[in-house]
Amino acid sequence: MDQLIEFLRSRWVVWLMLIFLAIVAWAYWPSRRRKKQMRDYASIPFRDELPPAPDPAGTRQPPKGDRRPD
Repeated sequence: MDQLIEFLRSRWVVWLMLIFLAIVAWAYWPSRRRKKQMRDYASIPFRDELPPAPDPAGTRQPPKGDRRPD
C-alpha cells in the first residue's frame, strides 16, 4: 500500500508540473491577439488612477506631501 501511495504522489508532482509549464508556455507564446490581451491585463492595476486635472491658468503647484527641507 505504501508503494502505491508513493507512486501516485510522484505522478501528481509530475502532472502539476506539466500543468504549470503549460500555463507558462501559453502566457508567453507569441501571438498578436494574445499579446494585446496580455498587455491589457497587465494594465489592470493602473486603471483606477485618474489623470491629473488640467490647470487652465497654468499655475499648478507641486503637491504638498512628504517634503524634506532643503
